Amino acid sequence: MLPARPSLSSLSLLLVCLCAGPLIAQEAEVADIEYKNEVELFVGGVTETEQSASGFGIGLEYNRRLSPRWSIGVEAVEISTTDVTRSWLVVVPVYFHITEGLGIKAGPGIEGSKEEPEDGGESESTTEFVLRLGAGYEFELGGRFTLTPEINADLIGGHVTWVYGLSFGVGF
Repeated sequence: MLPARPSLSSLSLLLVCLCAGPLIAQEAEVADIEYKNEVELFVGGVTETEQSASGFGIGLEYNRRLSPRWSIGVEAVEISTTDVTRSWLVVVPVYFHITEGLGIKAGPGIEGSKEEPEDGGESESTTEFVLRLGAGYEFELGGRFTLTPEINADLIGGHVTWVYGLSFGVGF
């Protein structure tokens, strides 16, 4: 008998615990950080590999810097085109800043979407678990403003949705 295969949700919980462990144990060194909070406007594209559909994506992101290397955030994305069935997405990623500009992120979330039946009946709303993995490079634009090109892979129910674009941020 083969052992049970771990589920996507149990793997993502393990990933969050591995990332959050150092956050709890690490002493906060936020004195070296000019701005601890950042709000960003994301503008870009979304490509769903399962349906071979692409569309426009726009969203808001909030990040709280915990130390020079670690931060945590909340991302909310709304898709405004009909080519992509995703209606909204909320993710809570943990960020690891490899260098001053380069960072990677991972975190769990939920996605809401509407399915339009082919027979013209009522649309059906669904909610699914998401694991977001991403990377970006933050450029300082002087003062407290930033520009970050980023790419994210959202793992949802056995398929991947790519989210890519630019985030315009302001620190406070």
